[in-house]
Amino acid sequence: MSWQRAQRVAGFEACFALYLRWLMRRSFARVIVRCESAFPDSGYVAAPNHHSWWDGFLALSIHRAYAPKRPFNLMMDDEQLRRFPFFRMGGAFSVDASSVRAAYDAIAYGARCAREGAGLWIFPDGVLRPPLCAPNFTSGFVHAARAAEVPVLPVAMRYLFLGEQKPTAIAAIGAPSDPHSRSAVRTVRERVTELLASIDGDLREARIDERYREVVRGSAGIDEIVAACSAPLRPRR
Repeated sequence: MSWQRAQRVAGFEACFALYLRWLMRRSFARVIVRCESAFPDSGYVAAPNHHSWWDGFLALSIHRAYAPKRPFNLMMDDEQLRRFPFFRMGGAFSVDASSVRAAYDAIAYGARCAREGAGLWIFPDGVLRPPLCAPNFTSGFVHAARAAEVPVLPVAMRYLFLGEQKPTAIAAIGAPSDPHSRSAVRTVRERVTELLASIDGDLREARIDERYREVVRGSAGIDEIVAACSAPLRPRR
């Protein structure tokens, strides 16, 4: 890569990072994450559930919070990437699941990125699934992790309204998993299912504030603005 091209790429990535932070702050009350163990200090493959258009943005927010100096890559459906090409500035690359050869090439490319130290995010569901549906994982993420010789991170994602105008984006990251296990796909899928249930349990037990790290704080919503403006009118006790 020429120096001029490298400068342009770095400029695009810096602009996209600013846009991402602005968008997340504008759209969510906050982004909170619970990580069960030390985040990998080298490349990794993350395997999250997939039920929202926001998932790619949340993935990048998590990576920037825990591995800010390492590259980020996201495998994205070819048709969706054509619709939203700006995702390329954030490290997305396409996969055509209808072609075995194209899918193989995409997995091989992702594996090279992870082997070189990047965080590679692959949504094994392949398609958006309703929030309450159990994950249904394909095996591409395991092949990528095996080829790269990096661990797999099980990740659960939820978007919920918690008494504020804007929703809260919530993620739980499980301990790294060995991709070389014969039951690796099932193990990671079951772990993501357990993590989703653990988020629900934390909500029921009101343990969110003590167990989760806030990685993005949203800008004030209408509820906060109205509350602040009406504070002087409240009767004093």
